[in-house]
Amino acid sequence: MIPEKVKEMFITFLKKNAHRITNERFLILDSALNIEGHFDADELYLKMKNEYLQVSRATVYNTLELMSDCKILTKHNFKGDRTRYETKVGRKPHYHIICINCNKIIEFEYPMIEKIQNKICKENNLEIVDHTFQVFAKCENAEKCDKKKQTNSSAIKE
Repeated sequence: MIPEKVKEMFITFLKKNAHRITNERFLILDSALNIEGHFDADELYLKMKNEYLQVSRATVYNTLELMSDCKILTKHNFKGDRTRYETKVGRKPHYHIICINCNKIIEFEYPMIEKIQNKICKENNLEIVDHTFQVFAKCENAEKCDKKKQTNSSAIKE
């Protein structure tokens, strides 16, 4: 079920930018918000197809872009991997470490990064609009790096 606030935010965005308001877009919004972790457009399309939801692949791609522009989703390009998305709604700022071999994604929170970027922007009379922080690494044990996409989360305290 789509939170009412998110639905209204999306409707307002669509109207303001002269995009059609369709049931398919709300099906995609609902499905995207119910995915844990990172996903790409094809994964969402296949999930919806497996749930017998009738939407076109092109509509999924276009709607994900609109949801990203509306700040409902965060769009990531993890070094050559397909464009991946994750929900932005109700999430604290977090960062990513990505294994370049197996694509494992580790999410972490580190409030000191927020403080540093705010300080630097303030010193330079800038206002933060958005940000991303990605670290690319390799699993230390190549034998355990299984080349499968994985997602882990952890919180790092200061």
